[in-house]
This record gives sequence, structure tokens and C-alpha cells, in this order.
Amino acid sequence: MAETGGKSYDESLVNDVLAHADIVSVISSYLDVQQKGRNYMALCPFHDDTTPSLSISKEKQIYKCFVCGEGGSAITFVMKYEKIPFMDAVRKVAELSGYYDERLERKAVHKQVDEEKEALYKCLEDLTLYYQLALKSEEGVEASEYLARRGIDEEIISKYRIGYAPIDGANTCHFLQQKGHSLKSMDDLGISSMLGGNPVDKNRGRIIFPICDRDGRVVGYSARSLGKSEEAKYINTSETPVFHKSSLLYNYHNAYQSARLDGYVYLVEGFMDAIALEKVGIKSVVALMGTALTKEHIGLLRQLKSEVRVCLDGDQAGLDASLKMSSALNRAGIPYRIVSRGGDQRDLDEILSQDGNDALLAVTTNLKSRLDFAVEYYESTNTLQTVEDRRKLIEYFLPLIDEINDSMEKGSYIDKLSKITGFTGKSITERAEAYHKEKHSAARPSANMTNYLTDDKDVRRLILTEKEFAYQMLHSKDAIDFYSENNMHFYKKIHRDIAEFLVDYASTHSDVDYNGIINFIYLSDQLSDDEKEKLKSDIDSIYYDKGHNNHCTKELLKDLKATIDKEMDSVHTQDVLRQAIMGKSSDETARIYSDYQRNRKIDKDKK
Repeated sequence: MAETGGKSYDESLVNDVLAHADIVSVISSYLDVQQKGRNYMALCPFHDDTTPSLSISKEKQIYKCFVCGEGGSAITFVMKYEKIPFMDAVRKVAELSGYYDERLERKAVHKQVDEEKEALYKCLEDLTLYYQLALKSEEGVEASEYLARRGIDEEIISKYRIGYAPIDGANTCHFLQQKGHSLKSMDDLGISSMLGGNPVDKNRGRIIFPICDRDGRVVGYSARSLGKSEEAKYINTSETPVFHKSSLLYNYHNAYQSARLDGYVYLVEGFMDAIALEKVGIKSVVALMGTALTKEHIGLLRQLKSEVRVCLDGDQAGLDASLKMSSALNRAGIPYRIVSRGGDQRDLDEILSQDGNDALLAVTTNLKSRLDFAVEYYESTNTLQTVEDRRKLIEYFLPLIDEINDSMEKGSYIDKLSKITGFTGKSITERAEAYHKEKHSAARPSANMTNYLTDDKDVRRLILTEKEFAYQMLHSKDAIDFYSENNMHFYKKIHRDIAEFLVDYASTHSDVDYNGIINFIYLSDQLSDDEKEKLKSDIDSIYYDKGHNNHCTKELLKDLKATIDKEMDSVHTQDVLRQAIMGKSSDETARIYSDYQRNRKIDKDKK
């Protein structure tokens, strides 16, 4: 789990806002709230609620839905309800509560600053402004006319910060030097090259498309030539200390909020594809800029919590890439569909300029599932040259077919595969059934293994004991201190993550408070949005759990630790043995178990 020490905002500000807010009044601004005994109830807006299941405690200043599990403070309610960032929710709660603090007007202050990188960011920012002004100059007329011909208006130019690099590249470098930027910075950023003993701008004479990171800071450029020349049409920034193409998605900083509101984001190949969709009103779009989909890209897409709509070129390379990306997105558990181009190999901007807005919108809404897209792909391409090719295709589809529960739908896909491959529907069905059996038998322990392993009672007992200890940590600083002082370590990752987070929390807090813990999560600048949401959800699942001991004593903590230590040893033994005999024959399993028991006896005798 990522470290959680850094904070982007003053935590005391958040505490002050909550201290002046009444959660019942805040939630009443959004929902019809009715008092029921000591608490208040409302229809939960976070699931399809028909009877009030959202409980609001005025005393504790927290809410909890015992159906969907959502819970938290007034701030987290507003954040979830309005789908806005944490600090925006803090400001909204302050507004609803009539509370003003000048600190609410300040931007986040990042305590840990890499001064060398900050200098590079500043250099790029100054250069981008210079390019933007140059586009409006007399020399930039040709570039402006080119953009106009491509249908790129002033609004798009401003949003995407498009500019022009003057032909006299020496003046550009001189400008940067006058702004206090060193030649080393220019060299580190890949901006300059030496010509006649003087530094000149590599991008001179080109239209500039800035590339930004997730925070909207310019980190590089794609520079397009204006006329027909022997030079490359595009010059792109190479890897620099602040530009890492494999971890960047073009327009991500703009699409971050809109994608969450729209519920989808289009994933396209290049920045001109992204701009083409912008022209027809699709703002939730990011571009790969010609790279393959990386694990860093996957992480960025996951944080959008939206359906990814893969919209790559319609040529062979684009179709192949779409299938590969669908596999990666599927493994990552990210919902997605693929835009089917229907054989149209034009890029998105060409479709727009030649056929108009409606035609492009029609393309973007022709969405297919991975299975439908794959079937369509193999129906329309001649890639199955041999029997082995056709057999491999069946093997590719088996996991997809196995996921279909409806027998008629499954039969329909098998019929399509039969037409594509030439294999009979019966043979494909038999192979699919065999695959299903192989998959599920592999997931079960072999019979000869279970003869030597105890049941799951040890694991369940260990996890329940850890959960009890984590519950105590969420309610008592003594439990956190005990965990830390005794160098404890939990078996289950959820419990480990919570414990490590609470140790970090306790290092700067004198007591344990639920709202304080949740604030500490959302104020962290060391956790991704996904990590924050998961950690909060895991904490809620234990904090609100029933049937725990509400009196934390030293004796209780010692007893819990003793049980954890004992069960941890037993579970570890089973894990080692399980790995050793996985897939072995009965005779081999018996031999491994016998050796294992003999070695354990030797170890005990030594002690």
C-alpha cells in the first residue's frame, strides 16, 4: 500500500469545517430526511433504495447505509453525491453550513517539491505561453489558417493550448534564457539543439500541440510541420525527467471530471483523434499518442471509474490493437466496449471533414462487446490460413464463451464460430464443455491433497481474530500502539493495509476518530483515488461491523495476539504444503507429506 504521510491541504481546516457542520442539515439539502428515534433516516441515493436505509447519526456526525455499505461524514456524502473531489466537497459543506475560512480559497500546497523538476515545469510553461502568443503574431498567420482549415476553432485552440514555434529558433532559446532558464534545462527537456554554435528550438516553424500530465502541467510537445518538406511531419518530445510517454494519456487532465460524470471515456490513438471528438461535443476522450496500452495507462483509466470505449483506427493494426487492449482491460476488471468501424479505415478527423458530425457520432456509438467485436473481426479478415490457426482461434474464444450463462446466446456464438472456422458446432460445443470442466477442476484442490490438509477453520479463525484486532485499532489508540510495539503482521492483505495506515495516522494524532481517519485518507497525496476508495470501503466494513468487543483492554489485545500467532503458524504450514502437492499424484503427495512431517519433527526435536 502506498505511503500516506503527505498531505496536500491543512488537515485542521477540514476538521474545522466538520466542527461547524451538522450532517443532518447537510444531507437534508439533498434528501428528504426523517427522524426515527435518536437517528435520522433517508432513502439511500447510492443504490436503488425503496425503503429508507440510510441512517444518519447526529450524535456521531456520520451516516451509514446498511444495505449498500456506503458511509462516512458530511464531506464524504457531498463528495459521493455530487461526484466531486474531496476538497471541493469540503468547500461545499462549508458553504451549506455558512462557515467561512480564508484557507478555503487557497490551493493545495505540496510539501515535498522536487526543485529540479519544478524548474523544468516552469521552463515548459513559459515556452508554452511563448508558443501561444506566437500563434497570434503576424508570423503565426499561416499556422492559424492551417488550423482553421482543419476545423480547429479558437475555443479548441485555447483549451488545448495550441501554439506556433517561430522560425527563428535562436530567439526562442534567448527568450527562455531571459526568463532565467538554463541551457541545461532546455537540453534536459529536449527543446534545443546546437546550430552554428548557438542553441535553437528544435520545433521551429511548426504548429505546437502541448502534452500535459494528469495535473494539467505541460510536460512535452508534438510539433507538426506546416508545409511539404523532407522533414518528419511530426516531431515528438523524447523521454525526459518529466515526460514519460508510457505513463501519459493525452487530455487526461481535461477528461478526468467529465468522464466521471458521463460514465464513459473514449480511448483513441492520437491527439488529432481526441480533438476530432471534441469538435462533435465528446469531451470525455483520452489518447495514447501512438503507444501500446501500458500498466500505467491501465491505472489511469481505472481511476476514471468509467466505461472505456476503445476507438482505434479501422486498419489491420488498429483492429489487432483493439483486441489486445480488450484483453488487458478485461484482466484489469475495467468495463469497456469497442467501437466497430465497419471496415472504414479513415481516421476520425477524416470522417468528420468528409461526412460531417452525424457520421462521426454514428461511428462512435457503434459499440460492441469484446466477443462481438472479435467475431466480427475474424468474419471480415482472412487471417485463418491453416487448421492450426483455426484451432487457436477456438482456444482464444473458449474463456469468452465460458462466461456466457444463457444457453441460446452461447449457441449463437458457437454457430458463428463454426462458420468462421469450418469446425462443426458439435465439436466446438464439446471443446467448450471440456474447457469448462478443466477450468473448474483446476480451481478445486485434488482429493489426495485434502487428505493431508486440515479444513479452513484455521484460516477463518485467523481472519476473524485479525478483524477483531483491526476493529480495536479503529476505536482505540492503545490497540494501534500495541500492534506497532509488538511488530505485528496480519495474514490478510485488507487487515495489513488498514493496520499500516492506522499506524501512520496515529503517528500524528493523539486519539482515534472515525471522521479524522477518513479525512486522513482523502487528504493524502500519496494514495491514488482508487486506493483511497478501497481503503475507506475496507475500513467501513470493519468499523460498522457488529458483534465486536467494545472494551479494549491490554488483556484482550494480548489474547488476540496469541491467537493470531498460533493460527498464523498453522495456516503457513498449510500454505506451504498446499503449494508442494498441487497437481501431484496420490503416491507423490503421500511421499511429500511424509517428508514434510519428518522434517517438522526434526525441527521440533532441535528446539
